[in-house]
Amino acid sequence: MKKDLKIFIGISFIIPYLMGFAIYYCNLHDISTSIYPLFQTFKPFLAVIALLYKEDKSIIKVFPFKIYIFTSIVMFVFAIVNIFYPNFDNFSDTIILMSAIAMIIAISTMDKDLKKKLSLNNPNKKSTLLMCLLFIIIYFLRTFLGYVLQGETNEFFKILNLKSLKIFISIFIFSFLNIMPFIGEEYGWRAYLAPRLKEIYGIKKSILMTGFIWGIWHLPLNLFYYSDGVLTSQIYSILVQLVFCIFIGIFLTYSYNKTKSIWAPVMIHYLNNNLALLFVTDLSKDIFSGQHYDLKETLFSIVSSIILFGIFMFSKYIKDEELWQKSVYEKIKES
Repeated sequence: MKKDLKIFIGISFIIPYLMGFAIYYCNLHDISTSIYPLFQTFKPFLAVIALLYKEDKSIIKVFPFKIYIFTSIVMFVFAIVNIFYPNFDNFSDTIILMSAIAMIIAISTMDKDLKKKLSLNNPNKKSTLLMCLLFIIIYFLRTFLGYVLQGETNEFFKILNLKSLKIFISIFIFSFLNIMPFIGEEYGWRAYLAPRLKEIYGIKKSILMTGFIWGIWHLPLNLFYYSDGVLTSQIYSILVQLVFCIFIGIFLTYSYNKTKSIWAPVMIHYLNNNLALLFVTDLSKDIFSGQHYDLKETLFSIVSSIILFGIFMFSKYIKDEELWQKSVYEKIKES
């Protein structure tokens, strides 16, 4: 394995895996754990910054990177303090919001060539919105089929009301004000890892390897956060995560190559994590933690992911190497 890949995986994995012990401890003592998955999302971006700094020391002066590093340090402090002062993580949302605004401003005022070199160039609004719309259609189709499988078709149509419309609109409005966690992941997986693995191992292996690495990166969350702690539920959670990350990874890479912008996968990742709010009645609860995974739902998730996202493997934006974006690491090395 190339040295840069080892560095990236090391930085991306070590702290999140250590944080798994913190999540386990907090669960035992009934302490909120919501800050830990948020903090984990920052690691892939930080890993890329470390790689770029190794090649070009001036990278550390890029203001959006400074903001991201500072926010990561603050989140790390909050994550530690949360163990001793429960519910201290309530401040994390405010920090992320303020940092996101600062980062958006910083990126918008960057030199155009530097933005392109760092894969932070402005999105093509039309193609990015079309990618988001396509994902929303797939998301609702997948959700609808899930309700049909459970024999609860009527429950699906109950969300088509004014309240859900308001939530849907707010999800879009606040999308750019909640970029920190999602660019944190996508800058690592899409701007660096997927194209870098493609350069070394080819398209098919890069798709499988990126998805597997991304999926297993979630392991502490699958064990101690997403699932309810029951062994079978934990195993199903891991299986769902691995398959989902491999196949939605195909779609996210497709959207990245087609739009030539990291902002399409960032937006899609945001939508994937937030559209679930349409299907809950109590928005004050953490809808992602303590879930029970059973065999029927696991099989549905696996099969639907393979069919609905796997089809994009046949797109020219995946099959044609010439249409792939270069990894940000290669761009910096060549400059």
